[in-house]
Amino acid sequence: MNNTIQEVSVDLEDWRDEQDAWNNRSTFFVELHNREDRKAQVTNFISFVKEENLLPLAGASVLDVGCGVCDYALGLAREGYKATGIDLSDGMIRGAKQLADREGLDVSLYIAPWSDETRIKLKWDKTFDFAYSFFCPVMYDVDNIRAMHDTSRNTCLWVAFSERHDEIVDMLSDHFFGRDAFPWHDKMEESLAAIHEMGHNVKVTYKTVPETEVMSLDKAVEYFTMRLHNNEWGTMDAMKEEIRNLIEPLAVNDEITNRTVDKVAWVTWSVK
Repeated sequence: MNNTIQEVSVDLEDWRDEQDAWNNRSTFFVELHNREDRKAQVTNFISFVKEENLLPLAGASVLDVGCGVCDYALGLAREGYKATGIDLSDGMIRGAKQLADREGLDVSLYIAPWSDETRIKLKWDKTFDFAYSFFCPVMYDVDNIRAMHDTSRNTCLWVAFSERHDEIVDMLSDHFFGRDAFPWHDKMEESLAAIHEMGHNVKVTYKTVPETEVMSLDKAVEYFTMRLHNNEWGTMDAMKEEIRNLIEPLAVNDEITNRTVDKVAWVTWSVK
């Protein structure tokens, strides 16, 4: 196996809080990797990219931008592709290496915030046959989509939220930070306009994804703290205590039910 980790020499000063937040989530995502629902998501991804003829011949190179613990990159590695993943979070990347080593798969791993500066430092100019990104927050910045586009010599895929409705997260976000005013729809439209300008054969497939999660109160406190905590708010222990006070009245038989409905855009295009 050749699961190398390279830290890219870029300034991380403005990224420390976000890096810490994702590092705090990395253990959760490592554990999520082997859950049946996560495996199903990877299977769905593989089926989609095959149906859309996005994949080159086996053995070609693929790039996962904002890869997390590399669920999707490892899925492609199993299919015989040379997979590369890049993520801001060193915790996520080390989790990806742990999973790859465990499964006997090869993946090249990089730690860095995604930007055109990072792409240029790595000399990734039409380097990969297929480049893609799943639910990576920085990809709502058109410059970062363009940077991903410039790494590919063939095809690209961007998967992102167009709308989000999460009962408990919305309630907690409103309490801790004020109402979530992120303009999902407007950001999506801005990004799609840029992709239509830079790409060819652009196709947008929208999928509505409803989900109901039931978890113990203790697990819910841990989960929502992991989802919401950042260093600007305060300590994790203080947030856990406040979250418990807020959601405990919602518990039935010491269990919390959370319902979400997400509208997800799967955007594909060719760079040729």
